[in-house]
Amino acid sequence: MIHVKDHKTYDMFNPFEHLGPKRLALLETSWAHLFREEILHQLPAEKLFELYDESKGRQTKELYAMLGLVLLQQMEDLTDEETVQQFAFNILWQYALNVTDASDFSSYVSPRTLWTMRCLRMSRRH
Repeated sequence: MIHVKDHKTYDMFNPFEHLGPKRLALLETSWAHLFREEILHQLPAEKLFELYDESKGRQTKELYAMLGLVLLQQMEDLTDEETVQQFAFNILWQYALNVTDASDFSSYVSPRTLWTMRCLRMSRRH
């Protein structure tokens, strides 16, 4: 099953409000805010839809976040293990990728899932 968020629609409540006004202001003036507002929703997640069944199977990870994750990995030249760590624990990365849920399903990606997403992205180029 395909899982995508509408990244153009804002949350009713700011999921990062718990950080307080000073850290929230830092987030909103960081590269992560620019990525979240200008890049994330432009990623071609819809091109991956044909690879998944819309009604059968396990739900995918949020596809925009996964494409963004692969992009951030390449930008930072990180290993898969380093990227998994950044995705799970780095608030800047979670903010940039609009990961607003602290559950393992939303805030964790396995190295294999990351590898698979990178391979899908590469195969879609041809």
